[in-house]
Amino acid sequence: MKKKLTFILAGILCAVSLTSCSSSASSSEKEAAKGDGDQEKMVVAVSDAQKGFYRMAASKYSKLHPETEIEIVEVPEIDNTPTEKMEKNKKAVKDMQVQVMAGKGPDVFLLDENNQVLPDMIKSSSNGLFLDLNTVVEGLKDMPLNQTVLKAGEVDGKQYFLPLGYMIMGVATADDMVGDWTPSSGQPGEFLKEAAEQLGVEGFPTEFWLRDYLSGLFGTSFLDYEEKSITFSKELQDFTELLDERKSLSFENASELPDVTVMGHYRASSFEMLVQRSLASGTDVRFLPFPNGEGGVNAQVNVFAAVRANSSYASQAGDFLAFLLSDEMQGGTGWKDLGTGNKPTAIPINNNAFVPAYQYRFSDGSEESQEAAAKKAEELFEVVQQVTTARFCQYENTLIYNGVFMTSESSSVEKKLDDLKNELRFYFDE
Repeated sequence: MKKKLTFILAGILCAVSLTSCSSSASSSEKEAAKGDGDQEKMVVAVSDAQKGFYRMAASKYSKLHPETEIEIVEVPEIDNTPTEKMEKNKKAVKDMQVQVMAGKGPDVFLLDENNQVLPDMIKSSSNGLFLDLNTVVEGLKDMPLNQTVLKAGEVDGKQYFLPLGYMIMGVATADDMVGDWTPSSGQPGEFLKEAAEQLGVEGFPTEFWLRDYLSGLFGTSFLDYEEKSITFSKELQDFTELLDERKSLSFENASELPDVTVMGHYRASSFEMLVQRSLASGTDVRFLPFPNGEGGVNAQVNVFAAVRANSSYASQAGDFLAFLLSDEMQGGTGWKDLGTGNKPTAIPINNNAFVPAYQYRFSDGSEESQEAAAKKAEELFEVVQQVTTARFCQYENTLIYNGVFMTSESSSVEKKLDDLKNELRFYFDE
């Protein structure tokens, strides 16, 4: 397992530690110069999964502000598929990392949790390459934004990263199955066991999905950037062991509902479709969010923005981001004619936009469904108010998933976490 874990982490750490890996990467003179401040257009890098919406949003913005031309550059998704296309995608991402470290590259980044350009957002804030957005987005703290989620992108009082959307994991169930029940434990793992017992199931159809977002369910990171320390809490280890024990659960041996689900996943609208179908059938679906172990719920930021510190389009970039934060673009009215595949699915950070956004998502388009959709959206807005912590969790989630669930050896979870901690011992010094 040790060798395999070392191999896995080498790729992740190389992507995160841009300074240590940039010397071994190659990029053409033409590409590297593309964002050196002399370009005639504001270059906006958009993750592959978000390109549909943000292309349309940029077009809409340009019509309102013809003086600002925008060029969209796509950030491709990468994985370990051994194909020629994937190798090209990896090179494109590595080239962009090199550009960023050289103070070049795109002016604006619109990325999601699958991004490989800036995997660890908190660590990325320490290199001085990104702009404090308070200097270019007027009245950021006074906007009707979820301030808890907004703070996730703040480091040392500076807003280097701007959350645009987030997600919350929970259990979806028919209202008559849950009644007045409330969990007695505020820990994610205990909640899962209690919910299964209360709802009369052995497990949930997509319970295995929790492994992808395990660390982000907790309110506190196991990476302490200030103290430069790594701590896997007993609760995190217990929950990891529980999921490892129950990994055989699948669609075949658990009922359709209740189920583990995500409200606001960055690229999937399964929860929204579930509610839409339930409204049509007259079934009332309840969403029970996972507790974060600290008396509330943790939100995982999954769509966000950043601006290059030395961009000559800093002012225009700030205005563009303010447009993306508007009631119109975060809510449903800004999505008209975008097409089903282009609609954003993350929870909007703009509180004013939540109800109209989810009314739009829950409605089937008929006038009859509008009232029921609005009522359900208002109910879920109350759930969102339970958010007490918010974090960028992608890097931690990836580490746990790869270190524990993607290794083939039968070592205990405790041993795998110890190995992971050992592999990360030099992380803060890179």
